[in-house]
Amino acid sequence: MAEQYIVEMKNIVKQFPGVLALDQVNFQLRPGEVHVLLGENGAGKSTLIKVLSGAYQENDGEIIINGEQVKINSPQDAIDKGLRFIYQEINLVPEIDIARNMFLGMEPMQSRWLGTVDQKQLYGQAAELLERFHIDLDPTEVVGKLSVTQQKMVEIARALTTHARAIILDEPTDVLEDRSRQDLFDVIDKLKADGIGFIYISHRYAEVYELGDRVTILRDGRNVGTFYIKDLTLDTMIEKMIGGEIKKQYPKLPDTSETNALRVEGLQRKGLLRDISLEVKKGEIVGVTGLMGAGKTELGRAIAGVDCIDAGEIYVNSNRVVNNAPSEGIENGIAYLTEDRKTLGLILDQSIRNNYAIPSLGRLSNFGLVQHARINEESQVYMDRLNIRAPSIKTHAGQLSGGNQQKAVVAKWLGAQAEVLIFDEPTRGIDINGRREVYQIMEELLAQGVGILMLTSDYQEALEMSHRILVMRRGSVVKEYRRGETTEADILREAIGQIDDGTRLAPIEAGKLDVFSDHQVDHNVADITHELIDKRRSES
Repeated sequence: MAEQYIVEMKNIVKQFPGVLALDQVNFQLRPGEVHVLLGENGAGKSTLIKVLSGAYQENDGEIIINGEQVKINSPQDAIDKGLRFIYQEINLVPEIDIARNMFLGMEPMQSRWLGTVDQKQLYGQAAELLERFHIDLDPTEVVGKLSVTQQKMVEIARALTTHARAIILDEPTDVLEDRSRQDLFDVIDKLKADGIGFIYISHRYAEVYELGDRVTILRDGRNVGTFYIKDLTLDTMIEKMIGGEIKKQYPKLPDTSETNALRVEGLQRKGLLRDISLEVKKGEIVGVTGLMGAGKTELGRAIAGVDCIDAGEIYVNSNRVVNNAPSEGIENGIAYLTEDRKTLGLILDQSIRNNYAIPSLGRLSNFGLVQHARINEESQVYMDRLNIRAPSIKTHAGQLSGGNQQKAVVAKWLGAQAEVLIFDEPTRGIDINGRREVYQIMEELLAQGVGILMLTSDYQEALEMSHRILVMRRGSVVKEYRRGETTEADILREAIGQIDDGTRLAPIEAGKLDVFSDHQVDHNVADITHELIDKRRSES
């Protein structure tokens, strides 16, 4: 008797103009397993999931759900068949509250004839699901007031409002702190025991080994193979993804100049930034890290002129600048590469070429006339240099995979020829080869004398790609380390803020809410962070 799968995809083919995105791809999901889908950016992972969701229609192949061949014509078809999708980007309605977001389109009705919602049942069920995730939120809270982390947890809880047989998670932990990740992992384990299957997409390889049962690897739209996690070493897994031997991940950072590219003195923004002073030398990367909500992004936005400051001074090449708008920041030689590439980093319905040109139109124009040939030439150079996978420079940014969108953001600011680059989460959602390419570009920029302020929640990235590391907590810089002087545990200790007993992170006062943090801190946070560090080290 053939094995029964929750989901089976046979010989799936998906073509776009000029691109064969999926070429005879096979995939199966068993009840009660986490099946990890791996591949580089542009390998076909998101396309395969969008075919399963009904967002795309396959050109050939079969989809079988619970042993029955089906045709999924729309996202609602997928939901009706027991599939639930949680994408990398937040998909909530910010103007309505948590409970109504969780049950949107599936509200418990008091009277279907009158169309009245059973409010008591709606908010009661929402409260139960939030409690299951240890999310200390009021179901009546408006979603637009929540942090990104809180919104992601609400979205995950929403998947359980239906009788889902399979839950598809696309980079679900990308914006989550360690505590929230652990909550998610615990719930996944419980749901596996109930026979629910998970398709899990992630670039965090430690998560693959912690959660996964099997892994299917895609490369260039083809299925490289399906393997049991226990049978794959990390090196073998990555080699199958990239189709070759693993290269060195981090470049050797060059020596820095003694001249400042950027100097900030006494920067303040009420409730967000507290008296921050820092310097970035020419040819230097200064990494800024800390817990989510510590103020990293707020610092970058303030320096770039996206947000106005209440006090403080900013100098580029010793010249004092006034940044009251992003355009002024660009004119002053400061470029800000936002972490929110879809909303703030790119115009999705415009081409790679047009996105590249926007911040550089002044440079790419002569007497008010845009030099289109020059734009085409430069955008093609950066597309090749960053290995942006797309048919041409005329491809719309919205058609790119997440990682290639990130590289398109990098390309447009490299073209702006800024003297200070602020990278906000530069490699979030990017695969191992893409990360290496971004790091190599950073290395080239350093050789040209550019100063880089790198805002990152990836402590390993901060350690390996920074000449100096600044740790932020509650809107302040609380510690500075030089390269080679510190460890992940040291950074965590400073980021959380507590008394050190010499061996472990001391517990934080129970119930104390850090107003700059995205989640409630309790007695368990120290133990969890240490366990994750130890596990990551043992796996690497």
